[in-house]
Amino acid sequence: MKNLLIVCLILSSFPLFAQKKESKDEKKQRIEAARVSFITKKLELTPEESKEFWPIVNEMETKIKISRKALKDRFKKMKQEDEKIDEKTYQKLIEDMHEQQISILEIKNEYVQKIASVIGYEKTFRFEHQIQREFKKQLMDRMKKGHVNSVKKN
Repeated sequence: MKNLLIVCLILSSFPLFAQKKESKDEKKQRIEAARVSFITKKLELTPEESKEFWPIVNEMETKIKISRKALKDRFKKMKQEDEKIDEKTYQKLIEDMHEQQISILEIKNEYVQKIASVIGYEKTFRFEHQIQREFKKQLMDRMKKGHVNSVKKN
């Protein structure tokens, strides 16, 4: 009888051990799906608008990520060579940071026009200055509270 009880306890706890931890990519995908759902609902996008809107937004964000990654890689390289950094290097780095920010603004300006041609300027304004921030705030609040696995899909 004792052996049966032990076996039952072991078998009932097996699913806990079998659960794998969510990978970083899976988390990113889940958060991105929640973001798409949140923004689509908040903007009240029609299926037709969504079909045109998201490829434009994804293309814009890809270009912005590429721009940011180039500067980030440069920062990493400079950290590794910390002893060799002089004033001119810092000056160049600051100039590069400003150029990157200008580049991002140019990318956004180009794509805002494309987005507005699909969903109009009112929805574009809300997307750029309100809804994205709402989602980020909601996500950060949930992460602070330890609810990373339960991103709300308003």
